[in-house]
Amino acid sequence: MGIYQKVCYKVEDVFVNILTKKEDPKLVREKVTSYRTEKEKKKAIKKAELEEKRAHYKKEQELKEEQEKQEVLAILSKVVDINQLEYSQYEYQEVKRNKAYFESVLQNIFEKDEYGFTFLACEFDKSSKKETKGYLFATNKRVWFVGNKYNSDFQQKFRYQTIKNVQWFKDGLLERGLKMQYGVKKLEFDEIFDFEQMKRFGDLVLNEAAKY
Repeated sequence: MGIYQKVCYKVEDVFVNILTKKEDPKLVREKVTSYRTEKEKKKAIKKAELEEKRAHYKKEQELKEEQEKQEVLAILSKVVDINQLEYSQYEYQEVKRNKAYFESVLQNIFEKDEYGFTFLACEFDKSSKKETKGYLFATNKRVWFVGNKYNSDFQQKFRYQTIKNVQWFKDGLLERGLKMQYGVKKLEFDEIFDFEQMKRFGDLVLNEAAKY
């Protein structure tokens, strides 16, 4: 019993004594004790039920989170080479936020025997007046740029053997950009906010292009 409860009982005892002056003190104490015991019993049952509900809810949430994690990993294993590279938190969170989009890319963009190495969220500067937000994907066959869920009809693919160089540059205080020398063309992708992921993507593309 806590200190607060003891104080409450002492206050109750004062009022009980005042209100039951003409009654048998022993009988009054028995009634009070019985009432308090029953009250504590109900309180304990209610507390146990509440704890059981909380434990059940926690278990459901853990199962839900584990199921979601497995769904994310199933997609990740097809857009990231998780056996050779392992996946980054950037990649995990991007897929988690956009599961439907990545599933659509796998089903509608990649070929049957095509799988991803890594990817990068960015904006493709097609011209000074035309920019498209989406993702760059480095796969075992090529590099793809696929518009995001609002521009998913736009896709463009690039052959590794035509990629001459990949460089990154600073684009403002927080943003980074990536330049790709594609034959005689200079392609630019910006609005990149994760420098490590950009390096990861750029290095991998350079390694694949060097094989040709």
